[in-house]
Amino acid sequence: MTLDERKKKILESIIRDYVETAEPVGSRAMVKKHDLKISAATVRNEMADLEDMGYLEQPHTSAGRIPSESGFRYYVDCMMEKEPPGEREYALLQQLFEQNIEDWEQVIIGIAHFLSQMTRYASFVIVPSVRFTEFRNLQLLPLDQGKALLLLVCDMGVIMHRIISIPEFISSQDLQAITGLFNQAFIGKRLEEVKRSDLQLIRENLSQRRQIIDNALEAIDNLLQNSHDEKVMVSGALNILNEPEFKDMDKLKRILNVLEEDDSLRQIIPGELGEAVDIKIGRENPLEEIKEMSLVVAGYKSFGELGKIGVIGPVRMEYWKAVGTVETVRDIIEDYLKGLG
Repeated sequence: MTLDERKKKILESIIRDYVETAEPVGSRAMVKKHDLKISAATVRNEMADLEDMGYLEQPHTSAGRIPSESGFRYYVDCMMEKEPPGEREYALLQQLFEQNIEDWEQVIIGIAHFLSQMTRYASFVIVPSVRFTEFRNLQLLPLDQGKALLLLVCDMGVIMHRIISIPEFISSQDLQAITGLFNQAFIGKRLEEVKRSDLQLIRENLSQRRQIIDNALEAIDNLLQNSHDEKVMVSGALNILNEPEFKDMDKLKRILNVLEEDDSLRQIIPGELGEAVDIKIGRENPLEEIKEMSLVVAGYKSFGELGKIGVIGPVRMEYWKAVGTVETVRDIIEDYLKGLG
């Protein structure tokens, strides 16, 4: 149903005020705040029409109106102008990629943190499996006595770092010899092509340095077994505490449980995503626990696989800011990954 310009202006004003205050919006206050150039009585009539159309609700007989989920949906689909991050925030995001260009895991952590800080909602980043990434090199760096840092580097940067135990008599030259054998065996292979038999061959060739090899191979074997799994990173889950809708502790616990369980989080995110940012409002979400929440999610292409980023917040969400931020971050991720290809 198409709205005329006056009704659009009133609907947008109510949405903006309700998102800001979490309180029903009255006609008199709205006329004064937004300089609508019409009387409060005219606004009340228009609000009544919008309520009849299903775009507004009146929570109490004496109160003002609030947007319905249908009202938010109409606004998002037909009226909203996205607000991307400003120049300062955009520069901070680019700096995040430049500073961590060799460590993809740190990039992901930074992206999740950036999204939650910018929107003040819970954010998530789902990294697709790394099985299609190509092995570049393995490094074993001596730390304190009896410890070494194992770094596994692929074309996405560092995808694993573990501190492993090594015999105290192992020298830096020994570590270099070991890494040479690893790199000779794996160089140029995609992770999905590395077989356990390859690991066993290295173990046999280096039997005299068995302890360090076993510890390194155990870490790599664990990575290979999990290389088909997506990685889920959540940030800012406690931002939900700031929203007045979720003061009920039972409701809050149910929402936090969804954010803490990777499988539950995957259930609420669309399996297929196009180029446009996907928005699920309230009861459009599949899980009962988040039918009072909204989801803004975008997909990004990563070495032939689909990763996902987004934010989760109240239905009373700043959609214009959430969509603009998620879209901008998605575009920067794709540019970054293209540069690695």
